[in-house]
Amino acid sequence: MNIHFFAKSDIGKVRAANEDYFLNEKISENEYLFIVADGMGGHQAGDVASKLAAETFFDAYRALRRKGIPLQAALEQSVRKANSVVFRKAAADIEKRGMGTTFSALVIAGMKGSIAHVGDSRVYLMRKNRIKRLTTDHSFVEKLVEEGRISPDEARDHPQKNVLYMSLGARESFTPEILNDIVLEDGDALLMCSDGLSNMVDDDSLMNLTMSDYPEEAAEALVRLANDHGGADNITVQVIRLGSLEILEKTKPIRLSRPRRKLAKGIAALVLLLLIALLAYLFLTPDQGGADAKGRQAADAMSAPEPLSASTRVPRISEIDPSRFDGLGVAVSDCRFLSGRKLHVVRDRRLTVFDLDGSDMVSMELGKDEQVVPCRGDGIYLLRREPTRDPGYLLVRQGAPKALLRIRHDGEVNSREEMTGGVSLYRIAGLQGDVTPDYIDGSLFIFHDQRYYYGIKNWREPEGMPAAIDGLAVTSGARLGFQSVAGQATLLHHDADSGQGAIYHIDGFVEKVGEFSLPPQPPLLQLEYAGGRALIGYYPDQCVEWDAGRRGASHRYAFNNFHLRIIKVLVDLADGSKLVIDDGNKFFNLDCSP
Repeated sequence: MNIHFFAKSDIGKVRAANEDYFLNEKISENEYLFIVADGMGGHQAGDVASKLAAETFFDAYRALRRKGIPLQAALEQSVRKANSVVFRKAAADIEKRGMGTTFSALVIAGMKGSIAHVGDSRVYLMRKNRIKRLTTDHSFVEKLVEEGRISPDEARDHPQKNVLYMSLGARESFTPEILNDIVLEDGDALLMCSDGLSNMVDDDSLMNLTMSDYPEEAAEALVRLANDHGGADNITVQVIRLGSLEILEKTKPIRLSRPRRKLAKGIAALVLLLLIALLAYLFLTPDQGGADAKGRQAADAMSAPEPLSASTRVPRISEIDPSRFDGLGVAVSDCRFLSGRKLHVVRDRRLTVFDLDGSDMVSMELGKDEQVVPCRGDGIYLLRREPTRDPGYLLVRQGAPKALLRIRHDGEVNSREEMTGGVSLYRIAGLQGDVTPDYIDGSLFIFHDQRYYYGIKNWREPEGMPAAIDGLAVTSGARLGFQSVAGQATLLHHDADSGQGAIYHIDGFVEKVGEFSLPPQPPLLQLEYAGGRALIGYYPDQCVEWDAGRRGASHRYAFNNFHLRIIKVLVDLADGSKLVIDDGNKFFNLDCSP
């Protein structure tokens, strides 16, 4: 087997350190191992993770092969060993917590290739002027491509393209991508690279540069081109060619002559100038629409299009003492809401309220037909279904001697009447199905049925009246969020299916103050209003702040530095603080702010 290879790694033009790592070794006379790893993690842990993973894998793989273990088994056992070592290292060192790495290992034995892969570093096969990506990007955007929701071209520029759902060292157990028995031919080229190259250079350029020269010159040219295109990340590449030098010469693709290259460049420059002119016309031309234009501007004031680019920052994360929940079996699905730094958990018909800043804990049994009402303020409120022929509900407060109000279905009009004992009975026209409480404070009670959201303003006072909230409808993708922004109670309505939403201030009743539009994919765990024109979206691996005035994302905070994959986010109704829960059922305080 004739094999020629060369590897190069470069810091790029933006990063302060190089967290990539590569390795190539001859295992036996007819067997070679190649590795590319792209580390991630704070406190310079990324470079530790990538190097530790590569060297652990190499040592394990070489030892297993010397013992006669079959190639495929040795490949899988070694990548699992590397994952375990990185995971334990991160757990043992607080400064390394959250470190992980992408990982691609290629073994060429005889004229067959085998790959162990996790993350979004890539392995390409090039043959007869064609390029094929062998590995899968373990990212949320790649899933959208696989499901046919977006095209590969759209994925290339998608703002979430680097958000991974799997990396080496992120969790104790995982399932790597394993590819076996890839048949190779003389003249083939294999290219391994980190995303610092694949994000900067298109596939045609990758193929042309790889096939047009010997491995060393090709690797140098690829790194140079990635830097010419911005060098936004560390760049690592391994170029591997199979066959004799004579065959390598014959497999070079046909190049454009110099005059044709100049013509192509001239056309590309002209197209670019036309595109810039069009964008300038669309975005810089003053609006001459008079009163109608002002109306459009008001409606678009909170328009937040899909994030385009953003500075990546490190959030502030601190773990909550897990002993607080030991033995109680608290699961993510049990956590209902957070208010005044008190976590309300419902499990097996028991409500438990944890004071996250102290040691207090309140626990009480819930009746079969009782629901906890998310409350901004002190106290525990319950909505109790009454055993009457016409569905009715009773609002009570724990420790109070009497009910606070009653709700009944009514087929005609909304009304209020005083009942014996001074309890108000609210009859609501068209109420359908079960009633679910959403929010309560000293002046407003919000709930919904199968179709609409309703509010009872001044529910404590005789003049309080129920009404449907304009513009709010119950849909499968609709979410309501409540929080306090600069002391102002705020309601955030977001339809996850369409991406459309609106901001409401709560001051006795509900008043719309802005609208927005966000990309529906990837799906959000939680959306928060940060005041002004700012929205913060929470995803499993990061939170993204949108600034509508800049027409794009202004900041991005990556969680993978902290070994976190978030599955639930709770925004405090009273003070806006955040509690997040990861897939290991651990609880953390989170602050994503400049």
